[in-house]
Amino acid sequence: MAGGLIVVAFFVLMLLGIPMAFSLSLAALFYIAVFVDVPSIIIAQQLISGVDKFTLMAVPFFIVAGSLMEFGGISKRIVGLSRSVVGTLPGGMAAVTVVSSMIFAAMTGAGAATTAAVGSIMIPAMCDEGYDIDFACGLQATAGIFGPLIPPSVLMVLYGITAGVSVGDMLLAGLLPGVFLGLLLITTVVFMCVRKGYKGKGSFSFRGVAKAFADSFFAILAPVIILGGIYSGVFTPTEAAGITCFYSLGVGLFIYREIQFRSVGQIMFKSFKLAAGIMLIVGSTQAFGWVLSRERIPQAVALGFNSIIGTPAVFLLAVCLMLLVAGCFIDAVPALLILAPILVPVAASYNISLIHFGVVMVVTLCIGLVTPPVGINLFVASSVAHRPVHKIIPKLPPFIVAMVIGMFTVVLFEPLSLFLVNLNK
Repeated sequence: MAGGLIVVAFFVLMLLGIPMAFSLSLAALFYIAVFVDVPSIIIAQQLISGVDKFTLMAVPFFIVAGSLMEFGGISKRIVGLSRSVVGTLPGGMAAVTVVSSMIFAAMTGAGAATTAAVGSIMIPAMCDEGYDIDFACGLQATAGIFGPLIPPSVLMVLYGITAGVSVGDMLLAGLLPGVFLGLLLITTVVFMCVRKGYKGKGSFSFRGVAKAFADSFFAILAPVIILGGIYSGVFTPTEAAGITCFYSLGVGLFIYREIQFRSVGQIMFKSFKLAAGIMLIVGSTQAFGWVLSRERIPQAVALGFNSIIGTPAVFLLAVCLMLLVAGCFIDAVPALLILAPILVPVAASYNISLIHFGVVMVVTLCIGLVTPPVGINLFVASSVAHRPVHKIIPKLPPFIVAMVIGMFTVVLFEPLSLFLVNLNK
């Protein structure tokens, strides 16, 4: 009874427009004030314990690295390399948008950063080539979902910590699903562009690719350092994130020279604000999760699922539908942090690999980054292009359908998530 009322209180606070972190903490405080006789300081203790994890330091580091890459000229050179490889295809600029977003995602781990960094270049470029601006915005918003999916991924790090599984395994597990969804989106947009009459530009040239690769070498080296270092055992994901920050700063200052010393503080301040918001949500979900655990809500949910759903596949599909709906109203980070502690024990009761389950959760919640009314990528693309969101939304269905098909493929084909993890054992 008390647990149900606390969940209702959380949603009421959120619908009143109170920020997510404060809604979670206030709901937990309400529980202590009304239902139990414990000191309220326990909420502060839970907030601190929620962020007092070494692995969690990777999250702010990757956010800072993403901002440094955005302003340091790295995203521009990634776009140049992608254009030399796929820009001559029918709908080449659309394919460049997806490929560039996938490469940038392999450095930053965040959807909004990917959408902003690549979109600021590709949306105007697509419009210059005759593409419909709302089509370009919808495509860039969708391509931004690879930020939290392809490693390194903020969501994968958070799930690994929440579920108690290896963060390194989670990062590796997201690679093949991320590439698969990227290829599916490229196929979809090329087919759409052929029908719309959007043509490629120029002709393919190995010399042009080699020149673009040389120009972008230090940009492409970033994911090699990150992933190579993690999986060779040279450093942990957290250390990789810190090294990426210094690497991105050095490239932006001394190699590409697109970051000025006087602007470093401004870039850092912007990154720290975003990182602080995420870490506050992480701490608040720890406090809210303490309430849910005390009221044995995860066990009740597990019992309910087990009583009505008999097979793991049906359970996973039910979770996907739930998360798709949740993603329309809650951002991916709080949705993951709130729902993972509840759903992970249920997945374990079905003998589902928790790594595969994490990939399913992240893939599904990433789709929520582009679904209205709350999809953050949608609003970032709208802001970059100075277009009303309601003009972009009608262009989204083909992209979302392609991603949902990819999501169900990931759900039903477990080796897509586990192949590289098992290979690395």
